[in-house]
Amino acid sequence: MFTNKEEVLENALRVFAKMNYEKASQMEIAKACGLSKAGLIYYFPLKLDLFVAVVDKYVFNTQQLENKFKFTGGSFSEFIDQYVEGVENTMNRLVHMLNDGNNPNGCCFNFYYYHLLMQVRLYYPNVEKKLANIFEQNLQLWETAIQKAKENGEMRQDLDVEETASMFWQVFFGSSFEQSFFQGLNIKQLRKKLHFIYSLLKA
Repeated sequence: MFTNKEEVLENALRVFAKMNYEKASQMEIAKACGLSKAGLIYYFPLKLDLFVAVVDKYVFNTQQLENKFKFTGGSFSEFIDQYVEGVENTMNRLVHMLNDGNNPNGCCFNFYYYHLLMQVRLYYPNVEKKLANIFEQNLQLWETAIQKAKENGEMRQDLDVEETASMFWQVFFGSSFEQSFFQGLNIKQLRKKLHFIYSLLKA
C-alpha cells in the first residue's frame, strides 16, 4: 500500500491522541500507517520529529486564527456567531480525522484532542511561548471586537476591555474542556452562553 507523508501525519495524529507520546512506539505508528518501521523512518527518523510535525500541522497551524475564523464584520452579535461557526468547523474537521472507528477508551473524540494538547505541553520542545501565542491571539481577537463594540455604542462604555475579553475566552475554553469529558462541546449551548454574557454588557 502506498502511503505518503500526509497520510503518515494523519495516522500518527490518531495514535498520539488515543495513546500518548511515551506509549506510542515507532512500530505502533508504522502499523497504523500500513508501513514497516523502516518505511516510517524513511519519512521521520526520530519519533520526536514526527510528533513535532503532527503538532505543527494539527495544533499550531489549525489553531491559527486565519485558518479557523472567517469574519465579515458587522455587529458584536454577528462576531459571536462567526466565532462559534469557526469553532464548530474546526472541531468537526478534527473529530472527523480522529474518528476512524477505533475508540479504545470510549472517550468522545474532543477529549482525545485535549489529550494531545496535554502531551504538547510535556513533549514539544520549548513550547511555552508557542502555546502562549495561541492564547494571546484569541484574547486579542476578543479585545478588538469588544473595543469596536464600545466605539459603536453596542456595549457599555465603562467596560474593561481586557477583563471582558478574558471572560468571553474563558467561557469558551472552559466549556470546551469540561464538555470534552462527556459528549464534546455543545455548540448551541456555547452560542447561547456567549450571547447571554453579551446581553448583560450591552449599552
